[in-house]
Amino acid sequence: MNTVRLEKIRVRADEVEGVAEFVYLGAKVSKDGRGTEDIKNRLRKATGAFQNLTKLWNTRGIGKKTKVQLYKTLVRPILLYGYETWKMTNWEEKKLDASQFRCLRRILRIRWPAYVSNQRIIKMTHINRIGDEIRRWCWTWIGHKLHGERSSDCMVELRSRPEDRSAVGRPRKTWRRTVEEERWQEG
Repeated sequence: MNTVRLEKIRVRADEVEGVAEFVYLGAKVSKDGRGTEDIKNRLRKATGAFQNLTKLWNTRGIGKKTKVQLYKTLVRPILLYGYETWKMTNWEEKKLDASQFRCLRRILRIRWPAYVSNQRIIKMTHINRIGDEIRRWCWTWIGHKLHGERSSDCMVELRSRPEDRSAVGRPRKTWRRTVEEERWQEG
């Protein structure tokens, strides 16, 4: 990922073909190492899953609390599958939050003329913003890995520094840079 390799990669006698993107375990992986295409793919799948449950959301015999719990169980995992590998930009975080709040407004029967803030919806449903959740989960994972063996692959990677020269222009937002920014903001 994200490398310029001139020599061909071989496994035994077979040459491995390079591709721009592929799907692995349901997650879309692209050559540039960004998560944008996977996030768009997740948004499409979660929207489809939510729409497939339209009858459930429109049923008046089921309480809003139960519907919110069903959303958390049935739709949100589809949206967040593979989030561990995403290096999210602010735009992507806003897209994920907008998708979640659109679904929650539909479940709570809040129509567009009524102004209800996202903060109020968070209080009503007890569901945090997706960006905040992902940040919390990633820091939990980092803490878990930092308490592990120093020789583990994850620890070696967390301590490593890439040797490649950076391209000219503004540096791309990488997972490592995102984590380092968050660490200095919080601490």
